[in-house]
Amino acid sequence: MATSRKRSHDDREPVLSMSHDHHVAIIEMFNGGSHRQLVDLLRTLIPSSSLLTLSDKKWHWRARCGALQLLPQLLDLPPSSTLFLTAVGSLPEVLALCPNLQSAKKVLYFHENQLAYPTQSEQNRDFQYGYNQVLSALAADMVLFNSRYNLESFIDRVDAFLNKMPDCKPKGIAEKIRKKSEVLYFPVEFPLKLSRDVSRDNSELHIVWPHRWEHDKNPDDLFASFQSLVDSGLKFKVSVLGKTYQDVPEVFEKFRSTNSTLIAQWGPLDTREEYLAHLQSCHVVVSTALHEFYGVAMLEGVWAGCFPLCPNRLSYPEIYPRECLFNTPAQLTKQLRQLCKNPEIARRRWEGVMEKMDIQQYSWERLKSRYADVLGPGNL
Repeated sequence: MATSRKRSHDDREPVLSMSHDHHVAIIEMFNGGSHRQLVDLLRTLIPSSSLLTLSDKKWHWRARCGALQLLPQLLDLPPSSTLFLTAVGSLPEVLALCPNLQSAKKVLYFHENQLAYPTQSEQNRDFQYGYNQVLSALAADMVLFNSRYNLESFIDRVDAFLNKMPDCKPKGIAEKIRKKSEVLYFPVEFPLKLSRDVSRDNSELHIVWPHRWEHDKNPDDLFASFQSLVDSGLKFKVSVLGKTYQDVPEVFEKFRSTNSTLIAQWGPLDTREEYLAHLQSCHVVVSTALHEFYGVAMLEGVWAGCFPLCPNRLSYPEIYPRECLFNTPAQLTKQLRQLCKNPEIARRRWEGVMEKMDIQQYSWERLKSRYADVLGPGNL
């Protein structure tokens, strides 16, 4: 379903004052999760902006056909000075269908990139999705990535990706994109009133996994680690949160059916307030992802007082100190085994992490002025 909104219902004060002749158009073709969080925050900066969205269903169709699905709303847009589009959609198609946007400052934001998205083999990679993103980056005036890993993993693969063409292979495309690219971290809206002094039950370790229930988040390694702890006779409990989809990997039900007594929470909570409160009851937040370009849920867990354990790959080494990273599933299991024996250690390790991490650099409070600059006139 396509939606178009021109007024914000957010009661926070906007920080960017626009002249009447500067109009901002924000387009999100997969409006869910962190994608929705971002555009909602941008609307608080400029309540008068136009927001065009498609629901977060059938990603592949959004990537291929989103511009056409939004055609009626695109044609209704007033002349705009800034266009902000996330890299799900095709910027060249948007510009071709909407003449009012062709002279705008065009900002493309990458939550993820298709050149580094994990596939079983390169032969299985659909060329069109990556190609759309390369063309969009070429058509944009400013290309933003939510992490350094996202930027480098995209640009470093561009030339080899385009070299798959049988002939007339373009040269120097990666360098053209790099010259107008930069990292602008996704702005996490950390709750300002969250108390990290909540008393946790230290009688047993509470582990939270707050990610999408999909194969690219690698639940197999997670549940294998949990099963190893069970087989060792260790006491712990788990909360498996995150959004579920129609095709849930079988490993979820297999673990739940045989270890139901360990489960503190199974599935997403009803409200963000409940979610954040639940994070505060946990000792450790874990990722086993094969695909992660940033990791909002991990940062939220750390903010709530959880010690993070993440793979030493993807965006994680960019964000977390070395003591939070593991190289193999066996190393993850070893760390969790130690914490199961003494859950209070998790708190001390979290305090050490907070001394090393400037977690505020990922916060909306710190980043919103930069986003205001991006949406404003000029700055090219």
